[in-house]
Amino acid sequence: MNATASNSTSGVPGAMDLVEVYTVTDPNLAEIIKASLQRDGIACWIEGENQAGLAGVLSISILTRARDADRARRIVKSYEHRD
Repeated sequence: MNATASNSTSGVPGAMDLVEVYTVTDPNLAEIIKASLQRDGIACWIEGENQAGLAGVLSISILTRARDADRARRIVKSYEHRD
């Protein structure tokens, strides 16, 4: 299942059903997490990645559909423990 990165949830199918599963301040890390979730079959979107000169300061949210949220959080947590 492919998902397109988005800086807002407008135009995202089922946007009202999206929930935040993780936050980071590093746009590169957000992309890595997104790719990991997609590899496991979870559609996800990134919100707040275009921060211009504020990269690394403001939060970036990783969003998934509500029905995938628990599984996505477990996947992200498993990657955290690998570091």
